[in-house]
Amino acid sequence: MREAVSAFTTLEDRFRGCLLGFAIGDALGFALRGLPPKALHRAACLADDFSPRPRGRFEKGQFSDDTQLLLATAEAVLSLGRMDGKAAMTQYAWLWQDGVILHPPLNLTHSIQSFLAGTPWMSSGAGLGVCEPSCLSRGAIIGLWEAPAPGVVAHRATILTVPTHKDPLCAAACAAFGRAIQLCLGNEPQTPQAFCQSLAYTAAACSGVLADEIYFLPRTLSWDSARALALLRTVLVPGKQHQEELGIPEHVVPVLLIALFAMMRSPEDLRQALNMVLRLGGAADVCAGMLGALFGARLGVGGFSPRLRKNVRYGEHIFCAADRLFLSHKQNSPALAELSYVHLKARK
Repeated sequence: MREAVSAFTTLEDRFRGCLLGFAIGDALGFALRGLPPKALHRAACLADDFSPRPRGRFEKGQFSDDTQLLLATAEAVLSLGRMDGKAAMTQYAWLWQDGVILHPPLNLTHSIQSFLAGTPWMSSGAGLGVCEPSCLSRGAIIGLWEAPAPGVVAHRATILTVPTHKDPLCAAACAAFGRAIQLCLGNEPQTPQAFCQSLAYTAAACSGVLADEIYFLPRTLSWDSARALALLRTVLVPGKQHQEELGIPEHVVPVLLIALFAMMRSPEDLRQALNMVLRLGGAADVCAGMLGALFGARLGVGGFSPRLRKNVRYGEHIFCAADRLFLSHKQNSPALAELSYVHLKARK
């Protein structure tokens, strides 16, 4: 699927690239969220620069609630030195009360209101069948923080998704994304089959149904992209939802599968992969954010154009969060110890 990561791309830089990449992809898609594919099909170079005035009133380079929740999750983990659902929910509630979260999904608002009213964090989330994708960005923090053990990753994904999403599909998708980040941080080339098998094994602890979909995802790489994307947007989505929602549905499964497909289809061309996702509209913001995080975990900050790096909002805050994650867990994570030789090799 890809060549080995350059020895001169340090692990610390790839931590930065992961969070920055999520913010960049999210910001590119923020202006396009909810738009139908027909409105974007002829748009040129959607991945080259941010909209000058996203959604008519925000500053250029503004990202959505997905990156905000990613950074809030990082802050919760760093504050305790571990994954904790109550700490994460407290961070989300604080941002929500201050009116910071941009266009918060209805189920997130209801979960926070329930939590603030005294409902325990493990009971405050939306019920089964609610699979809206705002929980997926938390997988990036799991991937950067935790050891590469499928059972541990799946458990941590459950802890971080249950406060807002009780459906096991949400935990499974978050776990798969976290495992994908870990594999992209690694230095070993991966075939699409091996890559998806590892993700499927991780997701299986939460949902065998999603694990099967991920396992067989490489088969779609032999199809025409349009045919594959048309199918992927319907996987495990209720018929009424994918018929009514144009573009990528607001559902964790198609968002995850389309991001993975785009990376495997264009493993050496971030721009092409982002354009593929952005032209789909719908939930393109979180899907492009996940894609950016995966590429950033592989390529580091230098994988993104200077224009995007410069113009994404709150870049210094993003780098600060990434650096704190790297430094706080460097001594304790087997995953980081295993990968640290890349940093040492770069210094020789």
